[in-house]
Amino acid sequence: MVDPGSVVVLRDGTSALIRQIGPEDRARLKAGFEGASAESIFLRFLAPHPRLSSSELGYLTAVDHVRHEALIAVGPDTGQSFGTARYVRSDDDPATAEFAIGVGDRWMGIGLGTALLEALARRAREEGIARFTGLIHSENRAIRRLVEKAIGPFTTRPAGAGALEMVVDLGTEGPRGSVQRQANTGSSK
Repeated sequence: MVDPGSVVVLRDGTSALIRQIGPEDRARLKAGFEGASAESIFLRFLAPHPRLSSSELGYLTAVDHVRHEALIAVGPDTGQSFGTARYVRSDDDPATAEFAIGVGDRWMGIGLGTALLEALARRAREEGIARFTGLIHSENRAIRRLVEKAIGPFTTRPAGAGALEMVVDLGTEGPRGSVQRQANTGSSK
């Protein structure tokens, strides 16, 4: 069942509807990508990525919402894309999923990334996912702050030239939505 989503109010008063993405979001996702700065795209893909191909747009929007989940934040009145967050479950370890998040430059720094990542972590827990992994640029301090704020402590390890693999325990939701975590023995940040 596809979740109709929920509206969040960001720090600047902007409302954003966070909902599951679908094939009808292809044009919206493409427009959001084309509006992002080259730096934002580089930090998201760890390389220059001038455009999204038709097959990439298909992959990013035609998801099963179990093994591959994707959430999109849109303007409730305009439908304009503000950002996305997704995970893809590991075939080797179904309790692990690789996550990614992209927020339009205009909506950075006002709580959208936090809201998207919190919603994605909730969905992952519902599907039995215990940890997120992700490749990040070693200089991307914003994603480190975001993950720590939205999910909690994480560990990193080198993953090639200029890249780190981030691992974050999703814990389990306890009473009133608080997240309970196991002891994390790895190095943080």
